[in-house]
Amino acid sequence: MENEINQEAYDLRVNKGMLPTIDIAGHTFDVDIRMDMLRPKDDFLSKGIVFSDIENYYDEDKRTYTIPYNPKTHEFQEPDYRNIKELPKDLIAVSFPSERLLDRIGWNRHYGFELTHGLAKQGLQLQFEAKQIPWEKTFLVGLIRSNLKTEKNQQKTVEKQQPTQSKKSKPKGRKM
Repeated sequence: MENEINQEAYDLRVNKGMLPTIDIAGHTFDVDIRMDMLRPKDDFLSKGIVFSDIENYYDEDKRTYTIPYNPKTHEFQEPDYRNIKELPKDLIAVSFPSERLLDRIGWNRHYGFELTHGLAKQGLQLQFEAKQIPWEKTFLVGLIRSNLKTEKNQQKTVEKQQPTQSKKSKPKGRKM
């Protein structure tokens, strides 16, 4: 092979069973392909980040996930998209590579490829860092705008429907 695979990293991953890690907003997660998740180190109460839960957040072109993340619970957490009216204060948006890039060996093992498959091209890395993305650069901004507009239109409709009714019965909003 022309490209040298980092033997030390390979040995740690294959022979010593060390999982790659990713730092997300200052907390370290193990990349655990067998369990289909990013598992937070030293936080056993957290459900972590399950890959099958975030597949809708995967960008094929960039080969990255960009997800809403709760730094307190160390979990993937979706805001209430239908009713969201402002940028979430307790959540941040983070972006990180696909599980195949995060743990090539685990991926190869899981899907029955040779362990070294694709390593020469990609190299072997055992530590990653997620990037924090400002909410303004996500789809959330447009969604909030659209929710606010819908709310405004609903209020107008309600006001139009009730010009002659007595002032006693106030509209109570819609029931979910």
